[in-house]
Amino acid sequence: MIDPATIALATTAFGLLRKGFAAGREIESMAGDLSRWMGACHDIEKAHNKAKGRRFGKSVEEEALESWSAMRTIKQQREQLRLEMLAINPQAWNDLIRLEGQIRKQRQIEEAERLKRQEEIITWAAITAGVSVFLIITVIILSRIFP
Repeated sequence: MIDPATIALATTAFGLLRKGFAAGREIESMAGDLSRWMGACHDIEKAHNKAKGRRFGKSVEEEALESWSAMRTIKQQREQLRLEMLAINPQAWNDLIRLEGQIRKQRQIEEAERLKRQEEIITWAAITAGVSVFLIITVIILSRIFP
């Protein structure tokens, strides 16, 4: 399910970007707004992809409509932003897309590392618990054999 707060964040950040472009601000000075918008877009796309595989909760129709609507809004905003940026600097949009790809790759690497660390912690916790249980059982058996 796509969080309504995320949609609101994307819409608000996009509104601030549009106002900034209208006021003639430089793209660099709007980096915070752009970052918030891109983060919200990423979260919406992630929720959309997750919703496609889900089979419970809301009715399929409700969830599909909500997801489709949010994705359509994001696509429209992305196209408007692209046109605004191309009007200012034709290379700016390509730079932004390249940077977005680098950030996305970095997030994927960080997520893979986080999952690997989590798996290692679980493995070591299971080993520690197994050894502890073995030692406790051994002590109990030895205490019965040698009172």
